Amino acid sequence: MRIARCLILAGSVVLLLTALLHGSGYVKASTALDAGGAFSFKTGGFKMLWLAYSIHLVVVSAIATVASFIPKGRRIILLCTLIPGCDAVLLLHFVRIFIGTICLGIATLLFLAGGLMMPKGEASQ
Repeated sequence: MRIARCLILAGSVVLLLTALLHGSGYVKASTALDAGGAFSFKTGGFKMLWLAYSIHLVVVSAIATVASFIPKGRRIILLCTLIPGCDAVLLLHFVRIFIGTICLGIATLLFLAGGLMMPKGEASQ
């Protein structure tokens, strides 16, 4: 159980670092959009999506961390695995391999391994 929790926590840390890395590019992307003179609706939507993506990584990280400490958290962890996994596949298809794709893949594998090692429906101690 301890190893499973450590793997899940490691995956959560990777997601948090990925969120920070992604969020740190907001100012540069926002400035570039504003300089381009695009319509405000499109610019605003892109800015919102940029921040929302970083926030969703933080939220998934928090949910996985909490789930690693509760009974029947295994199912929640395995469901949380789908989010960075789908993100990684989409990034791989549209953007190809870069640091973000690699980080999401690592987090997915850590969540998957940790989730599969957690007990089925028993209280996690």
